[in-house]
Amino acid sequence: MRIALVVSAALAVLAPAAAPAGEAVRITEATGQAAVADDLPSARAAAKDDALRRCVQQVAATLASAAAEGDQEALLADEIDAHAQGYLRGYQILDDRQDGNAWVTRLRCDVSEARLEEDLLALGIAYRRAGMPRVLALIGEQPTTATQATGWWQGGGRGAELRVMEAAFVDRMEKSGFTFVDPGARPGQVPGQDVGADPSVQQAREVGRLAGAEVVVVGRAVARPLGEIALDGGAFCSAAASVSARAVRTDTGEVIASAEFTSTAGKGFDRATAGRNALAEGGRQLARELFTRIGKVWAHQQAGAGRITMVVKGVDDYARLAGFKDVLVSSVRGVKDVQQRSIEDGRAELDVTLAGTTEAFATELATRKFPGYACKVGQVTPGAVEVELR
Repeated sequence: MRIALVVSAALAVLAPAAAPAGEAVRITEATGQAAVADDLPSARAAAKDDALRRCVQQVAATLASAAAEGDQEALLADEIDAHAQGYLRGYQILDDRQDGNAWVTRLRCDVSEARLEEDLLALGIAYRRAGMPRVLALIGEQPTTATQATGWWQGGGRGAELRVMEAAFVDRMEKSGFTFVDPGARPGQVPGQDVGADPSVQQAREVGRLAGAEVVVVGRAVARPLGEIALDGGAFCSAAASVSARAVRTDTGEVIASAEFTSTAGKGFDRATAGRNALAEGGRQLARELFTRIGKVWAHQQAGAGRITMVVKGVDDYARLAGFKDVLVSSVRGVKDVQQRSIEDGRAELDVTLAGTTEAFATELATRKFPGYACKVGQVTPGAVEVELR
């Protein structure tokens, strides 16, 4: 499929910006062509323009391989068309010549993979195809005026001072189409003071389930002063936030992405303001780093086979479970492999490698008849299916 991209003619004469240090850049080659009429310089510029366009197109198509073709056409064309010039970080002319009635130009281009990934994520392709999971943020924050981190969930902590980073993080992700749950909408159901400022994975899962979230972002951000410059009647201060966070699936407990970094400096005319600005910078950076990684995980799973958890109840003996595992691999569409994790008291837990969605998998189990087995499907989530054998 060809993604519709149109790079402006100005791209043919403007040198792309150099890639910032550490930026992910992909090198690709492409050939562009243009008909030669009366204006040879224009044909040469058009061929170069076409080659640059194709280089960006190739990288975009690779990164968006998990999306349906219709999604690519509808969602990528306008966005990449508007920003194609900004994705190029450099190019080298490999071939530039006239071939009959056409001018042919071959280029080697440096394309900013990081910029493309962020824009593709902003369009929410992988997110929508993952079932649009709801997200809850559990981020303990320590401003420069405090001596320890505190979470809003610990009671009495819903003030703006304790949710600076969270607010910036959520705002950035909601603009990208992500849905965040507000635990305040379910008063009395979400644990409070018994969960500390550094929730464990199990605690994060429990809080997320009670709040109605499929993914919990759990972490900590600590703002520390960097220094200050004395001014007449005051000072100009700077601070940075040390941030660590993980994204956890509430159904399986799997950590699907993590990030750890020091934010860019926040500034202000007092330490408290500088610290709040640093936490806000950290929230925006977390949105860029963490969910780009989550997007890669979702895209990889959608492009191939992913792993889900399957809980099987009604297992009266081991031989029956072994037979059911064979049936899954041989008779259920999309099942590539089944590995046993545990079996106890008539309940088994399996890892199923599946090419497809858990919804389609559960539907087939519930509607098909298998020799010697009948399945009653219980709970179904994007990462887990629960069945009872009969």
